Amino acid sequence: MNTSIPFYNYCQPINIRFFKSKVFLRTITLALFFLLQSYVHATSYYFATNGDDSKNNGLSVRSPWKSLEKLNEIMISLQPGDSLLFCRGDVFQGEVHITRSGIRNFDIYFGAYGIGDKPVFDGTTKVDSWNTVGPDKWESANGIRQEKLTNFFINGQKQAIGRWPNRTTANQGYLSMKWASGSTRLSSKSIPDASVWQGADLVVRTNRWLLDWSPIVETSGDTLTIRPCSYDIDREFGFFIKNHPQTLDRPGEWYFNRQSQKIMFYSAKNPESLEITVPCIESLISIQGQKYITIENLVLKGSLGNALVTDRSANITIRNSEFVYSGENAVLASKCYKILFEGNTVLDANNLGIEFQSCKGTVVRQNSIKNVGINPAVGSNGISFIGIGIEGVSNLLEYNRIDSIGYIGLRFDGDSTVVRYNVISNTNMVKDDGGGIYTWNGDRWTNVSRKIIGNIVWNSLGAGCGTNDSLSVSAEGIYIDGGSNDVEITGNTVYNCANIGLFINNASKIVARNNLIYNCKSLLQVRAEGMPLGANRMNVIKNNTFVARTSSQRIGNFISDEGEEGIKRLGVIDSNYYCRPADPDMIMHCSYKTESSDVRITYSLKEWQKQYGFDQHSKAEPVHYRYKINSLGAPRKVTYGFYHEGKDIWYDEKMIREGERKNVIADLTGSSAGSKNGMNKYLILSMNIDFKKGEERKYLLRFDTKGEKAGEVIKANFKTRDNQIVCSREFQLNSDFQRNELLYVPAFANIPHERVNFEFSDPKSAVWIRNVSFQEVDVTLPDLYDRFQLVVNDSERPRTFPARNGFVDVSGKVSAKELVLQPYSSTILFKK
Repeated sequence: MNTSIPFYNYCQPINIRFFKSKVFLRTITLALFFLLQSYVHATSYYFATNGDDSKNNGLSVRSPWKSLEKLNEIMISLQPGDSLLFCRGDVFQGEVHITRSGIRNFDIYFGAYGIGDKPVFDGTTKVDSWNTVGPDKWESANGIRQEKLTNFFINGQKQAIGRWPNRTTANQGYLSMKWASGSTRLSSKSIPDASVWQGADLVVRTNRWLLDWSPIVETSGDTLTIRPCSYDIDREFGFFIKNHPQTLDRPGEWYFNRQSQKIMFYSAKNPESLEITVPCIESLISIQGQKYITIENLVLKGSLGNALVTDRSANITIRNSEFVYSGENAVLASKCYKILFEGNTVLDANNLGIEFQSCKGTVVRQNSIKNVGINPAVGSNGISFIGIGIEGVSNLLEYNRIDSIGYIGLRFDGDSTVVRYNVISNTNMVKDDGGGIYTWNGDRWTNVSRKIIGNIVWNSLGAGCGTNDSLSVSAEGIYIDGGSNDVEITGNTVYNCANIGLFINNASKIVARNNLIYNCKSLLQVRAEGMPLGANRMNVIKNNTFVARTSSQRIGNFISDEGEEGIKRLGVIDSNYYCRPADPDMIMHCSYKTESSDVRITYSLKEWQKQYGFDQHSKAEPVHYRYKINSLGAPRKVTYGFYHEGKDIWYDEKMIREGERKNVIADLTGSSAGSKNGMNKYLILSMNIDFKKGEERKYLLRFDTKGEKAGEVIKANFKTRDNQIVCSREFQLNSDFQRNELLYVPAFANIPHERVNFEFSDPKSAVWIRNVSFQEVDVTLPDLYDRFQLVVNDSERPRTFPARNGFVDVSGKVSAKELVLQPYSSTILFKK
């Protein structure tokens, strides 16, 4: 008998009639039936810490397996529809590598069973053996066999890495430099003997939006040499030192020696009475190239790096889980499709909350993200300290709550992205030049269909310490940055931001409608500067409400390097409300370049409408609030000076001849018949007084001005000795002398103030100033906290709020006794 395998000619034509036959159709149907039956009867595997990997079969709550090692062992046998269930209240040590996929409607499921707290995947290990190495300093007896350490826990509580100086010291512990060279060297008077810090890490703020840390590789005198930073070091910025035994001076502070892999920490208590743990597992869950996975009701705690990593995966659901104490990022997803991240909590991540890189169809919904990147001594170099970061196509981020973030609350890039109904607060706490919501393009491509709708953004705080200007911050609410385009910004509420509420920076095709911006240093800024011409065009800003709570807050700021015509080409601006009840004049500031000079000029709403044609249907505030002068103190002596050609020139009668001084004053004030010169240099007034917060003192500067060119602007600035502006106000110049006054209430404690200087919108046009007086004043200020009622509904349901008596809305209409606000909406009321 011939038992050989027959040879088939694969070049023969296919029998099409067979595939159409009933036999074939029945065969396929039967195969699908048995396949579906196998998924319907998918297996559930149970895990509990009181289980047994060798004796139990894992198929019931009475016979659970014990470890994650067992789970990884059986991973290869998992089938679509299978479930991996972990006992609530239990803590599992180790990591899980998901290497099997489900299919549509039959995910492989990771979840919980039983009653109690969610099961925990713990990435830490105990360190039990310690030796004393000095007063209150302890060192681990053995190395931990890893090259980095990102966290250190005592009795389950996260401890701070040691740093010098401490963050509670002046300037939040940032030291100043004498000089810096490239990206590798710096010198400081604060370090007379740099050799003390050999082997430590240096953390340097290379600009406002970057913190770099790098090992110190060489020392000499007061000079430190480090591995290269991402940018050149700027000597005007600051630095501190971390991860060295000399930094340990507070309970719990720790240091990790990368060479010996030993840990040292500071404690008055013997470590034997403490439970000390450190992270030892890079990622607690990893998913590489798999599909149809659901992870639900788990806690991922104490990862060394990223708690959950997924790459090139699809249809991944992560729901109702917690990510706690992540050494770097809570979640890092790359090149994935259709991830649903819903109802999760991210708490205390050192670097990023959740990051989606080149992902499509992602939905991030109803999550809580808190305390991300709030310690400048930990985290990664470069872009870091972000609550939610997402880049890709067709992504949706909605109903999330993001709070207490070191840098940006929510950053998005890519096409067809919708950011809606999120509540974002307390951002830019460690770095700034960022926003609560931020996007950037860099003129790389043309984007389409991006939407920012109905978000509540507040308390973008800013971080001036460690920068070249510690008294100023660059913290925005909604920040549309360089090269961005096609973004719709509708129905958002932004308030209490340290710098700009809505910033459109070198961006085009931006539509901002029906937004409420309140109580920010500048409420709106539109800038076209420093990028290719035409980078800011075709914008629409309509039907918004901008409300400044104080007289020092600016309503609008418009900047262009294409001359005055560049501002006119910014887009369409109309039908807005511009409200500054404490000082309704001079609300729109324009800055532009001409061939011969830089022009900075501020307009009232009427002048703005006349000059540029914008806002023909826009309106001002419904009420005005003024201060009342009760009495004036004795005048202070004022010494005149000028700033010209890089030098301060003072005209004190003790220093120059009387005749020369009189001629200068005559030119300045126009007091002599032959005086035609006026002034076009910066005038400086010195009052020889330090203003200090908390002294309950207020001061009034008065002066008369006129200008050679009516309509120009003079600006008075109170400045510190190191040239930082702490108070300023702008005044319009007319062809006749008019009276101006600036009330100054010191706002910064223990900051010495030296002078007031005057700047001009046209430095080539003559200005005359006379009758200058400066004196203490008794004044009654309006309670600006009590004059506004901001009402915000940050919930998913309509809510009813009581309205205060005697208040009107932005149109001047008396408010009803009750206000009904739709979800994620707001209104502003003014006291009559």
